[in-house]
Amino acid sequence: MITAPENDLTHTQALVQVPAGGLEPRPRQNIESGIPGVRLNPALMRHEIADAELAAETLRTGPASWQVVVLLAKNELGAASELVAETRFIDPQDFAMRVLDTSLTRASGDSQRAISRLRALLTEFKDTEHEAVLQQHLGFAYVESGDLLAAANRFRKALDLRTAAGADAHLIESSRACLESVLQYLGAGDDGADTPHPAAVHAADQPAAAQDPAGEEH
Repeated sequence: MITAPENDLTHTQALVQVPAGGLEPRPRQNIESGIPGVRLNPALMRHEIADAELAAETLRTGPASWQVVVLLAKNELGAASELVAETRFIDPQDFAMRVLDTSLTRASGDSQRAISRLRALLTEFKDTEHEAVLQQHLGFAYVESGDLLAAANRFRKALDLRTAAGADAHLIESSRACLESVLQYLGAGDDGADTPHPAAVHAADQPAAAQDPAGEEH
């Protein structure tokens, strides 16, 4: 079968083309995160504890950013928030903590605020080595907000950036798995409407995020 050249496709058509290597029969689970004891569940766009003992060791001896991911995976948001605040008090511009701060916002049920903060970070770090992780996290936030097309766009960008940069295999796999998970739901409804992604359903069940009167990062 002859397919049209990519340049002849509209942006949306090009976006939802099946990634090289095809799609898995179902969304993959437990993608390596690079953090001992923790893996990424692309169906929920959340980190989960895969090995309790390894995760506990990471929490005791790992870098602060790894510890925050473990606490988020355990849904210990208060402890995660305290660790982020302590680390950023020492180094307010710590990039990993600035991103993880938006993960806390998402975990608290406020994907729209997370999107706003991530877009601000993307403006600051556009075309740098940090762009891929911001595109990936924007993908997470857009899925949870229910905008699957925007999420697919971000995951595709993260995948392209990571592939071009020769990033670690688990990072490339993470972006690919999340993109494939979103593509499974785009236009999947019988009436042509998007079927809600499990991550969006999960996010809707989270308690509303506490409002920050000052509107500042914490």
